[in-house]
Amino acid sequence: MSDRPAKKKRAATVTRRYGGVDAAERRRERQRKLIEAGLEVFGRRGYHLSTVRDICTQAALTERYFYESFKTLGELFDAVYAELRGQVQQKVMAAIMARGLVQPDPLAMGEGSLRAWYAFLHEDPRRARIMLVDAVSVSESGMRGAEAAINEFKGMLRTFVSMLYPDMGKYGIDLDVIVSGLAGATIYIAKNWTQSGFKYSLDDILAHNMLIFRSLDGVYKQKGEQHVATQATPASSTSRKRATPSTRKGRRASDA
Repeated sequence: MSDRPAKKKRAATVTRRYGGVDAAERRRERQRKLIEAGLEVFGRRGYHLSTVRDICTQAALTERYFYESFKTLGELFDAVYAELRGQVQQKVMAAIMARGLVQPDPLAMGEGSLRAWYAFLHEDPRRARIMLVDAVSVSESGMRGAEAAINEFKGMLRTFVSMLYPDMGKYGIDLDVIVSGLAGATIYIAKNWTQSGFKYSLDDILAHNMLIFRSLDGVYKQKGEQHVATQATPASSTSRKRATPSTRKGRRASDA
């Protein structure tokens, strides 16, 4: 048996610089290409009809580089979804801030955020297919991502609704139920719109969606008026009852 020390194996990862770019940066660039390819392939064909080979062909990379960044096709899908989710969040927040500076009204700000969300889908139908159709059927992590996005949307709606209608509970309207209904209606409208090939204009879709919100506004005001009327009725009858004895005394005095 030889006493010579065993040779150390060379690291599999290449760390040399090429063209002034180090290995880590090259890897990030390949990952970026794969995510862009995922947007194209998943967005055009759908996740369930896509393969790793399709992604690699679109990205002009070998499968070796795919598995360098992602373990499975589903993991790439999650990365594409996360990318889109971050983009739409930025656009919605920018729209809210811009509308708030011009017209600091919660209903107007909510309308601005909806316009930004619908526009994000309309500008690139690939986004709509990934976010509204495939996200809930790809994997558990994809479903969790979609659920998290829906919860974020519901949180935004909750903020607007609470600002507009602070006395909902007093009028017998459950905030959680209303927010869930508004979110569900908005998402379903968007899904049907994209699946129709954007049959209606963005303005038409937004106007129809806002009908639901404005209907809530009308119901809230009606409930408020009924509440005020209900509160006023007992006070009026009490005052009449209290006034009755003195009125009778006054009548007896005048009769005397």
